[in-house]
Amino acid sequence: MYAVSKVSERIAAAESAFHVRLEYHSVEEVERFEQHLIDSRMYIYSDLGAARGTQNLTDFEHSWILNELLLCASDASYWLTRYGFLIDEEGTVLRFKFRMAQQILFDIIADLESRDLGIEIMVLKARQLGMTSLIQLLIGHRIFFGYGVNAVAGSADQQKTGIMASKMLLAYDMMPFWMRPTVSRRVESDRGMLVFGGTLSGVSFQHGAQMSGIARGTTPTIYHLSEVASFTDAKSQIEASLFKCVHPSPKIFGVLESTGEGDKGWWPDTWRQSRDTWPLSRMCPLFLPWFCGVGLYPKPTWLRQRPIPHDWSPNRDTLAHTAKSELYVHSSPLLAKALGDGWRLPREQQWWWEVEHEQAKNKNEEPLFLQEYCGDDEEALQMSITSVFGHKAIADIDSRRERTYTAYGFSGQSIEDSHEPLTEDIDYDAERVPVRMVSSKGESHRWELIPLRFTAPLREQDPDDAIGKLFVFHPPQPGVRYAMGIDTSAGMGLDSTCISVWGIGRKTQPDFQAAEFTSPYVSHVEAFAFGAAIGAYYARYMTPETTKYPMPYCAVEQVAAVGDTCQLQMIHLGYPLRCFHKMVRYDNTPAKIAKQRKGRMGKLGWFTWPWSRPLLIDNFVLCAQNGWAEINSSWLIEEMKHFQVRITATGKEKMEHAEDSHDDRIFASAMAIFCSHDMDSLAERSKKRLPDFADALPPVDIGPYAGQVVGANELRDPRTLTLQDVIYGDTSSLRRHGY
Repeated sequence: MYAVSKVSERIAAAESAFHVRLEYHSVEEVERFEQHLIDSRMYIYSDLGAARGTQNLTDFEHSWILNELLLCASDASYWLTRYGFLIDEEGTVLRFKFRMAQQILFDIIADLESRDLGIEIMVLKARQLGMTSLIQLLIGHRIFFGYGVNAVAGSADQQKTGIMASKMLLAYDMMPFWMRPTVSRRVESDRGMLVFGGTLSGVSFQHGAQMSGIARGTTPTIYHLSEVASFTDAKSQIEASLFKCVHPSPKIFGVLESTGEGDKGWWPDTWRQSRDTWPLSRMCPLFLPWFCGVGLYPKPTWLRQRPIPHDWSPNRDTLAHTAKSELYVHSSPLLAKALGDGWRLPREQQWWWEVEHEQAKNKNEEPLFLQEYCGDDEEALQMSITSVFGHKAIADIDSRRERTYTAYGFSGQSIEDSHEPLTEDIDYDAERVPVRMVSSKGESHRWELIPLRFTAPLREQDPDDAIGKLFVFHPPQPGVRYAMGIDTSAGMGLDSTCISVWGIGRKTQPDFQAAEFTSPYVSHVEAFAFGAAIGAYYARYMTPETTKYPMPYCAVEQVAAVGDTCQLQMIHLGYPLRCFHKMVRYDNTPAKIAKQRKGRMGKLGWFTWPWSRPLLIDNFVLCAQNGWAEINSSWLIEEMKHFQVRITATGKEKMEHAEDSHDDRIFASAMAIFCSHDMDSLAERSKKRLPDFADALPPVDIGPYAGQVVGANELRDPRTLTLQDVIYGDTSSLRRHGY
């Protein structure tokens, strides 16, 4: 009833069974027929003025009604556009007409039906694109014209579910009397229902805040859940309940739809799985960005109040969002087909986005705005709360990070068998890296770094893909001083042991992340072997003459992470004492602090106390935001996205990870950077932020152009525009594309 081929088959079957020739009618013809029935007094009305029957119908009326009933039952699109009614965003009751986003969803439904597949779709979307209205009408069509249809629908809470139910009831009430099936039970509430006993069909309404699972105890063939990201326990309510009673069949029609509302939880996890594995996954994924709301973003009234200034040019944020949106459309055949080949974000939509975005920033609601008016699915699934690092800083860091790296496993001294890499992960074509460390007593300890391969690409947002692997972004280099931060854990699968290696920049050069190892299964009593092996690997070119220390400068957390065993055992293996950080109080003069470090005062390691924690974390935030630390680990960036300010029970602000997130990589990196620079002058390090004016700008070349002249078509091709053009400030590319 959706695909052209299936509609043709149903029409042919109906014509054969009833010996008629079905005829499509226009909206005007449908309206004229209804007015004809009214004017000819063929309706019988109740005392309240509602039609309750027909009378005196001639062969013409009977033939027309049969034609419409058969055609509507055969063609969902015909019923939608002739007899489907809804309430629009302005509160007006009107006949349904396809909008762009609705047409895209309907086309996918038709495609799945044409292949005799079950119709189960997961819609990640921007706000107000009309998905709920369309799906409720389609479910109404199934139960109005079907036999034995059991449907369930609901939203995140009781109030939203009540609004959803009203859409279905409106569609039923707005149909002509002669088209409506007889209701046997009608309950108008958030836990309501609409049942037609004569056809054994109906719909019940449930919601995502209820204690029991959705559709538990029933076997629905139709389902629609909206605002799924706000469900209290979607895994239990949907995965363990609804999905268990809906079985694959071409008769199945199911849609889950929602905005993003964060990047953690059942909804974003299921979306990414569906996106990455369809058609192996259950749900067909569909992302609908905000600019599919043509005519809605912006509305004519909005533009009249805020006309585009004659001299307006998009700001940096708008240019970046425009580039991201256009790249996503051109990488999505479905959106490219709907929006047109060579599509570019219209100027009025750029203006709307910029005005609304600036207002959201002024109200400190930028993450929520980007969630609801997203240009791609990753933007839709970002956090609602702003990270302490800031959205812009994280986006810039992610765009500049080193995206090529080598992964290693470990074997050797004190590395337990359970921590050695699996056979299927080992790259036997690559050479192993021998690592050796000799203690002051002449004892030699050996390890091997085992190159790893992967049968599937690493998921750079999923920490599970990084467990137990050493990621080397920059191998050891001569003349570079390295530092390590070690944050240990209990090894019980919760918090992780993390070892972060950083190359320490000289004078005004930034530090750079060289390597990272993380595992929630390596305990604080096992971490020493990994720390020693990684330290020995990066000590390959280090000498006291060239790098001040013979091995990476090491800071091991001693309080919350219980790192004393790790530190002591590394010393027993031969890691030099002078290469361990010594904790001091920073409220003394530099001379006194230096004297403490040379003497016996101060303990080895980093001690996270209430007074020292802000020193460590605030410094790392500052370094990340201002480019003093070049971060390369995507998993570290993910932790940074979820690092936020919380208010403690005493009313003080505290930076820490969000619920269901971790900060082990942040602490390990912060220790490596802070402890290596704790006595440096911040003013000296920040000089790189203020270069000499003469060196800041390139020389101006006013000579004749000697390059290649590019054709006009290439100049206008938006697919050659990249996000790097915007992020790195390459305005020449932007000018080429008409920005």
